[in-house]
Amino acid sequence: MNPDVVFALLAGIAFLGFVLDALFDRIRIASILPLMLIGIVLVATGVVSAHEVQDLNEFIPYVSAITIAFILFSVGLEIRFGELARVVGRASAFTLGVQTVTGILLSVAAYEAFHWSLLFSFVFGFGLSGPSSVSVPALLKVVRVGGELRTTLLYESVFSDLLQLLVPLTLIGIYETGTTSVPALTGELLWTILGSAAAGVGAGILWLWILDKLRGFTSGYTWTLTITIVLATYALSDLIGFSAAITIFVFGLVLGNAFLLDAGQPVALSWRTSGLRRFLYDLRKRFRLTTGSLDIAHIQQVQREVSFFASSFFFVYLGLLFHAAGVTVVLVFLPLALAFVMLVVRFAFLPVLAGFWSPTPVARTAERTIVTFNISRGLAAAVVATIPLGLGIHIPNFLDAMFLGIFFSAVVSTVGIFLLYRPTPTEGGPAGPSGRWPERSTPEEPLPGAPATNGVPMPQRPALPQPGRGGTGSGPSP
Repeated sequence: MNPDVVFALLAGIAFLGFVLDALFDRIRIASILPLMLIGIVLVATGVVSAHEVQDLNEFIPYVSAITIAFILFSVGLEIRFGELARVVGRASAFTLGVQTVTGILLSVAAYEAFHWSLLFSFVFGFGLSGPSSVSVPALLKVVRVGGELRTTLLYESVFSDLLQLLVPLTLIGIYETGTTSVPALTGELLWTILGSAAAGVGAGILWLWILDKLRGFTSGYTWTLTITIVLATYALSDLIGFSAAITIFVFGLVLGNAFLLDAGQPVALSWRTSGLRRFLYDLRKRFRLTTGSLDIAHIQQVQREVSFFASSFFFVYLGLLFHAAGVTVVLVFLPLALAFVMLVVRFAFLPVLAGFWSPTPVARTAERTIVTFNISRGLAAAVVATIPLGLGIHIPNFLDAMFLGIFFSAVVSTVGIFLLYRPTPTEGGPAGPSGRWPERSTPEEPLPGAPATNGVPMPQRPALPQPGRGGTGSGPSP
């Protein structure tokens, strides 16, 4: 392909992705749909030839690996320990319940329709089991939901991405190793999870220590250096045999909550203090890091922008790989039917969130509509669609079925929200920025042996810039 055409396409895709994201509040159409259609059109019109599409298959392992690293690092950066405390129990029950039931139902449907092996059917089902962390923040920019419900939806989207990658990757690992013994699988899974998480914590703390000690040299290059460490950590974790997905997620989690490791962070411990906070307090005393002055907000902001461009290109890339000539009636109508299965499952689990609804009937109806139709699948599902092909595993119609599952989930979600959601300007709370998580502080009594406050109120963290308006916040400590 002519280099000039390539440059023009790259620029056009990037700009279109930005325009679609910016206009989401007006047209309520997720960028996923038009971006995938662009890929299909590029192949259908001959701008990208069939031979060039075949050449693109060689890059699938690299594109998928980089995308996984970028997704999960971004997910970890955006999560705050303390802000999840108020909703984590009910939100976890809702997320795990919806995702497990949805994954099983989709897997059974794929098993019956495509006659894949049960293992590959579960890869498909759980690859489409949760909402997208790409579309949910965009949705929350323009709808009005209460603070706890907003936090729950963000929590669900980021952990759904993690589960959508982790479960299929684990199942494919079972296929490659041939391990079927339940005790062996359980032990291997526990070792993988715990070892990967420990590697992520160790790599995160080590990198914060390096940034702290070399801040005079790293200033202005924190994101560039950090993303190189992310890719290196991903590679090393995979070579050791850990789950690179978990390691990178935890690495991002450590960096996103770096302020908790700041030795200058004021601390008030009490008998009610959680074990997590005590653990972080011990780490602060041991490492004496000054993370509070590190430019973590810069890393978060740049990573958010880079992830936006990466996701735009990846959806077009997925459209290029779609084989429209092989589409059958079953291949079209099954993913469409599965989109409605996703709706039914989410509606059935709405009572789990009973404590988070607005007390006003009109606002409550609007919130229930948003939660029910929040079924748009995104980047994690798109990555899962390419993993088997990238590993040389041929599953008939797998990529096309995943593509149509993403496509129809986005269509049904968009149409449902557009037709049924009615904003309530005076009810349900303001529709604050997507990355801003609700905050709450709880005073605690000093614990003997902890730094005394001498009756002076603990200083509060200053208000931080809102995402998308000049910076990102690091959130309160848990």
